[in-house]
Amino acid sequence: MKVAIAGFGVAGAARLSAYNRIPDVDVVAVVDPSPARRETARRAGLSAYPALTALSAEHAPDIVDVCAPPGYHRDLAVAALTSGSHVICEKPVAFRTADALDLAEASRRAGRLLYPAHNYLFSPMMRLLEECATVAGTPRTLCFRIERQTHARGNDAYRPDWRRDPEVAGGGILLDHGSHCVYMAARLFGEPPAKVSALARWQTEGLDEAIEVRLNFPSGTADIELSWVGDRRTNHYSLEGPSSSVTITDGAAVLTGPGGDEERSLEPPTHSSTHEEWFADLFADFTSLLARPASWAEPVHDIVSTAEVIEAAYTSARHDGRPVLLRQG
Repeated sequence: MKVAIAGFGVAGAARLSAYNRIPDVDVVAVVDPSPARRETARRAGLSAYPALTALSAEHAPDIVDVCAPPGYHRDLAVAALTSGSHVICEKPVAFRTADALDLAEASRRAGRLLYPAHNYLFSPMMRLLEECATVAGTPRTLCFRIERQTHARGNDAYRPDWRRDPEVAGGGILLDHGSHCVYMAARLFGEPPAKVSALARWQTEGLDEAIEVRLNFPSGTADIELSWVGDRRTNHYSLEGPSSSVTITDGAAVLTGPGGDEERSLEPPTHSSTHEEWFADLFADFTSLLARPASWAEPVHDIVSTAEVIEAAYTSARHDGRPVLLRQG
C-alpha cells in the first residue's frame, strides 16, 4: 500500500519511522506547507508537496495519514477522502461534533475508510485495563490522572507552541490528551457516557491548562484529571470492578482480586510523546477493518462520540461544572 503523510512535524516524522518497520507499506510522499520540512523529507528519499492537491498521479496514495495539528484535520481528511484515499487521522480527528458528522458523511459518500489514530487503545496500560475488566466485569469506577509540567512541543520549523493557539489546537489539555482518556473509557465501559461534567483552569489564551472531568455511564463513572502545570510527568490509571481492580502508575501495576495482589511491570508511556512502538498494532487493526467495509461505521462512531464528549465537557467547564446530557445512540 502507498501512503502519503500529511504534516511532517513531530508526529509525522515518528509515523514515517513506524511505517518503515511495517512490511508491504511504502511511504511515497509527504505533504507539508513548510519548505524546510519538505526538504527534510526529500533528504529522506521522499517526494514532498506543499498541498494534497499537488500530489502527482504517480504518487496517488492508497492512504493519507493526517499528522498535522488539529485545526487542519477536517479539511485535510475531507480532501483525502474526496480524492479517493483512505484516511488515518491523528487525534482528535474532530473537536466539534458538527465537524465529526461532516467527516462521517464525507467518508460515506467517498466509500473510503476514515480511521482515528487512537493509539492508546494499543498501549500496555489499556491492555492491562482490558484484562482486568474481562475478569472483574463492567467497571464501576475508572480514574485517569495525567500530569505534565507543560504541553508537548511542536516542530521547531513550524511553531513549537502551537498547542497554545486556539485556532490551531482547538482546545487545551482536554483535547490534546483527554481525547485518549475519553475513548479509552468508552471502550472499557462498552458504550459512550450519558452525562458529562467538568471544571477547568484556563490559560490566558483561553485554553484549559488543567481540567477535571466526570463521565457518567449507566453502570459507573470515569474521572479524568489532566494538568499541564503539574510538578512532574506522570500517568496514573485505575479500574475497579465488581470482583477485582487494577492501579497503574507509570510502569508499575498492581492487580487486586480474590486471590490477593499481583504486581507487574510495564513500559510506561512517559518516555515519548509519539509512541511509535504502538503503531504496528494500530495499523494491523486498520488493515483488518479495511478488509471489512461493513465495519467502517465503527471507527467513525468512535470519532463522533469522542467529539461529542469533549464538546460537552468544555460546555460544562464554561458553565461552572453544570452537567451536560449526551444524546444516546
